[in-house]
Amino acid sequence: MIKINRSNLAIIAGNYLKELKKKRFNKKKNNVLQNFWVNNKDRIIKSNDLNSIIQEFQALNQDGFDDFKKYMIGQYEEIFYNQKIGKWLSKQLDIKTCPYCNRQYTFTIEKGTKTIRPEFDHFHSKSEFPYLALSFYNLIPSCSICNHTKLDDLIDTSPYNEGFEDNFKFRVKTKTGEEESLDWALEENIEIDFSDTNLNIGAFALKELYNEHIDYVKEIIDKAQAYNHSYYTSLIDSYKGLGKQEADIDRFIWGNYLENAEHERRPLSKLTRDILQQLKIK
Repeated sequence: MIKINRSNLAIIAGNYLKELKKKRFNKKKNNVLQNFWVNNKDRIIKSNDLNSIIQEFQALNQDGFDDFKKYMIGQYEEIFYNQKIGKWLSKQLDIKTCPYCNRQYTFTIEKGTKTIRPEFDHFHSKSEFPYLALSFYNLIPSCSICNHTKLDDLIDTSPYNEGFEDNFKFRVKTKTGEEESLDWALEENIEIDFSDTNLNIGAFALKELYNEHIDYVKEIIDKAQAYNHSYYTSLIDSYKGLGKQEADIDRFIWGNYLENAEHERRPLSKLTRDILQQLKIK
C-alpha cells in the first residue's frame, strides 16, 4: 500500500468542505444521530481524527440508526454522483495509481461529457459508520478492483496515514523455498509473498493479485542477473557523466520509480524496489 503524500491535504480538506457547503443537503429529521451530524458536519467532514468521531457517535442514543444510515448513504450518493463532487475531489488529489494496490492507474481525465476517475472507497464502511460517509479522510481514491474487493472488510492502515514502506515488503522465492536458486528458476516455479501479515493484504487479496505478475518479477530477476553489481555501477557512472541523476538512471534501467515518495507515480513500483533490494541491487 502506498501513502498518499500530499503536503496540502489539510487545504484540500478545507476546500472540499467549502464545495460540500455549495451542495444541497436534505433537511434534517427529528433523529438524535442525524441532528448531531448536521450540527457538527464541518468538524466531522474535515477532521483527520476519525477515531474520536467514532467514539462520539457511539456514545449517542442509537435509536433510529437505520433511518440515519439511509439518510447518510443517500446524501453521499446524491452529492458524489449527481452533484459530481467525486470528480472535483479526484482532480484535487490527482492520485496516479491506486494507493491500496499500486497495480492500477487512477488518472482523472475529462473528455467532453465523459469523465474517467478513480472510485472512492470508504476506509470505515458507510454501512457500519454512515456518519463518516462524507468525511474527507475516510474517502480513499482507489481502483475499482480494490473498492469492490474490500467491500465492508476491516483493514489496518489508511493510506492517508502511512504506506507499507519497509514494514511490509514483497518477497520473491521459489516454490521450494530456495531463495538462492532464484536466478535460474523457471517462471512457473516462482511465487510472491510478504515479509509480514496485515489486514490490508487479505482484504485486497494482494498476495493472490501480485502472483499474477510473476512474468514481470522474472524480468526483474533476469535483468538483475544481466546487470551484475559491477556492470550496474558502471552504468550509473556512465550516465552520471551525461548529467543524469541516479534516480533517472534507475528508472531507465528498471522501468520504474524506486523512491518511496514516488511509488504512486507508476504501477508495481514498490514491488520493483522490494525485489531489487532483496536481490541486493539497490
